[in-house]
Parts: sequence; structure tokens; C-alpha cells
Amino acid sequence: MTEAARQSKARRPGPALVVWGSVALFAVLFALLTYQLSASQPPAPRPELVRKVVKRRVVTTFVPSPGRNSVSASGSVAAEASPAYEPVTTGAS
Repeated sequence: MTEAARQSKARRPGPALVVWGSVALFAVLFALLTYQLSASQPPAPRPELVRKVVKRRVVTTFVPSPGRNSVSASGSVAAEASPAYEPVTTGAS
């Protein structure tokens, strides 16, 4: 081989140079990412999904109509007529 042919081949770096170069690059990138993380504001909290079960209950109250109940004060037994209940209508029913 001639002298020109030897010089045209690229020389590969030694293993120690590759290891130290990798460690130095890692340290620089780690320091950069640490700085960015400490300088940034904390992320906004994500809204939580809350599922509520809504049960709608309609309560109907029966009120006896006035005048249908009769109590006899003259006899020894008080007789009460069977109450006639009328449902109370509301806006929900």
C-alpha cells in the first residue's frame, strides 16, 4: 500500500473516546431536561369525570276530602265513614 492510500482511510475513534463522549452527551442532555422541567409550570389538572345517578321519585299524598268524615257525638260508638281519598296533583305528577 502506498502512503496516500493509508491516509485516505478514515481512522476509527478508540473505545475510550466513544465511552467518554457518550457520558458527556448524556450529562449535557440530562442537565438540559432537568432545567426545562424545573423551569416549567406544573401541568393543569385534568377535569375529573363525575357520574351522578339521578333518581326521580314522585310522591303522591292522599288527603281526605273535607266533610266526608263524620263523628257522631250522640252515640256511644263513634262511627266514621270510610274516607274517600283524593290524590293531590302536583306539577311533577
